[in-house]
Amino acid sequence: MADLPNEITKIILSNLPVKSLLRFKCVSNLWRSWISCPKFQLSNQRQRHGVIATMSSRRGKSYIRTFSIRFINQQLALEEFNYPPMKRDHTHRCDLLGSCHGLIMINADRHIYLWNPATRLSTKVLELDPRLGDYNKRGGLCFDSSKNVYKAVLTLAHVSDHHDADPDYGYWLFIVASLKDKHWRKLEFPYDIDVNLVSDGITLQGRLHYRVRFKKSYCENYNEEDDFNDGNNKRHKRDSRNQVICFDPISEKFIMFPVPEPKSNQEENAIVDLGVLNECLCMTCLDDDKGGVEILVMKEYGVKESWTSLFFIRNLEINPPYGFAVPFSVTEIGEVALIIKINRRVTKVVVYNPKNDNMRDIIIEGETEYIDLPIFTYVESLISPKEYYWSKKHKWLFDRRI
Repeated sequence: MADLPNEITKIILSNLPVKSLLRFKCVSNLWRSWISCPKFQLSNQRQRHGVIATMSSRRGKSYIRTFSIRFINQQLALEEFNYPPMKRDHTHRCDLLGSCHGLIMINADRHIYLWNPATRLSTKVLELDPRLGDYNKRGGLCFDSSKNVYKAVLTLAHVSDHHDADPDYGYWLFIVASLKDKHWRKLEFPYDIDVNLVSDGITLQGRLHYRVRFKKSYCENYNEEDDFNDGNNKRHKRDSRNQVICFDPISEKFIMFPVPEPKSNQEENAIVDLGVLNECLCMTCLDDDKGGVEILVMKEYGVKESWTSLFFIRNLEINPPYGFAVPFSVTEIGEVALIIKINRRVTKVVVYNPKNDNMRDIIIEGETEYIDLPIFTYVESLISPKEYYWSKKHKWLFDRRI
């Protein structure tokens, strides 16, 4: 291959499996620099797509729980990922906080790690304030292309009431930190929502997307001047409590994201959850009249009119807020794989065939082992987390000023 142009060599390398590429980094310093470069992209044929989640096992009646990280691939096989290397006292409970560009963000006892399962590299990148032990945390990992840096965004909500919350943090808030400067900052959030119904951040186009539910009073007390701007100079009325908001990591602003119009027989969209399907944002909506759920996909990112109904699953009962249905993969014959949580206990992976309206279970989780929230889309990459390592000189910092 010595006589091949560099660009041709890069194309050949991009079509090789990850395991081969990791070995080929030893061929030469030039190949190592190519393969290790953040801009090096695996071909779509070589990238493994799927979802990643934690699974809990309960032993007997004592409720002693063990946790493992599982990956459900495009072939719908369940793989167990080994925990990333971390300090021994950080491993008794790990929570997934986000996924972006093949990197997984994990919280382990307030120590936040960045992990690439494909290369098995991981490093501690952030640390949380010890006072946040009584706060529920939902996460999201996004990418600021203007500064070429990843950012962590957390939704914090106190487990008790306003009186017990820390005065510096309050009852609930959004915070953000660049993985380079390590400083947590409070984000301005301009909407009045039910914080208990905020989804985890779904990453697409480097941005984070959240399903939210506005408080009733917030929707009733608006006028046309309060209509939302989606960031593209298009305004959308706040006439439905169920909405999608988007976090832009460049401006660090939350903006409204266009959602489909409610159907004529419904006052508002009953958005159950969000996901990513074939690199497009998708959503699941309840339709009580038809008795099932509808899967929609946004074929052109950010364009409201491009929301398209993929299919409708009849007689599928989901009980929000604990129930959800998230499509994550389309098979070669057009079947769609979904993770469905019917209620607090029953979670299963199913395959739905829109042609014959047939649905079959692939993995059924019962009372002894089940999939935990959150569930994140995962796309294999070779990006290294090492450049964001947490050194001994770093200390957690929080700026509550907006």
